[in-house]
Amino acid sequence: MASQSKILPQLTSSKLFLTEAGIETTLVYKNKINLPCFSALPLLSTEHGKETILSIYQDYVDIALTHSTGIVLETRTWRGSPAWASQLGLSVPEILDLNRTAVMILQDLRNSNQTPSTPIVISGTLGTLQDAYVDSTETVSFAQAQENYRAQVQILAKEGVDMISIMTVTNLNEATAAVSVAREFNLPIHVSFSIETDGRLRGGRTLDDVIREVDRLTENYTTYFGVNCAHPRHIMTALRDLPKDVRSRIGSIRGNASLKCHDELDNSLVLDRGDISVWVQEFNGLLNLLPELKVVGGCCGTDEEHIDTLAGRIYPS
Repeated sequence: MASQSKILPQLTSSKLFLTEAGIETTLVYKNKINLPCFSALPLLSTEHGKETILSIYQDYVDIALTHSTGIVLETRTWRGSPAWASQLGLSVPEILDLNRTAVMILQDLRNSNQTPSTPIVISGTLGTLQDAYVDSTETVSFAQAQENYRAQVQILAKEGVDMISIMTVTNLNEATAAVSVAREFNLPIHVSFSIETDGRLRGGRTLDDVIREVDRLTENYTTYFGVNCAHPRHIMTALRDLPKDVRSRIGSIRGNASLKCHDELDNSLVLDRGDISVWVQEFNGLLNLLPELKVVGGCCGTDEEHIDTLAGRIYPS
């Protein structure tokens, strides 16, 4: 793996780190806040919006503090690249300035909460430039993705994130471009793929295929890979037949609450929180399959109850 300047605490910890759950679904379904393009970034332009998001972050930090383990918090910048500015009703300077705000509020949160037993890692989050669940073809070029991510990562790096994450990936051009930009700024990066209920990416590629391909194209620079936006049961389907060397590259799992497919969830008018006991039970199986797992958390439909229940299972008192 190529040299990186930061040593992330989750890489050397003897305990699994937590991360947050489905903050966007919490905002939409519980707080009844409309999120354009499912983006929480515009909320950071108002004091009320910042306070709402900070309150949700604090819930997850409190869980980590209770269990004396670390936590990775993602900036609310999943739709924060210049490509999304017009759809969010923002100018490019405005969307980049909100990236600054997204890091600053987490810096403040860390300063008031971090303890030696609960390190808080700030991850600057990138998202797909195309809608991952509408078009699975490589319609975004490597050059286009690289240009957009560079503008965003430059801001995130300057504000002091510890690492970069690109979430919900189905497009390899976007994955490899994000890795290349993280490398330019000498930042660790976590690449997290989204899969369908059959355990494959939309379009049919396997995790084995895409992880090997990203590593080949980027000289193994990715710090670790992840899977998000799928129920743990479907993630198990994807992992069961993975060779050990590929499973050892997976360091993060963020599971959806629902067993429904993405098309069903996109057309749902109510929140499906799933069965938390089943969600946690399925997670247990994943822990046994992933020897290098570093971070666990939730994705769409999950909230602090899911994370607290999972933490209670992982770190029994």
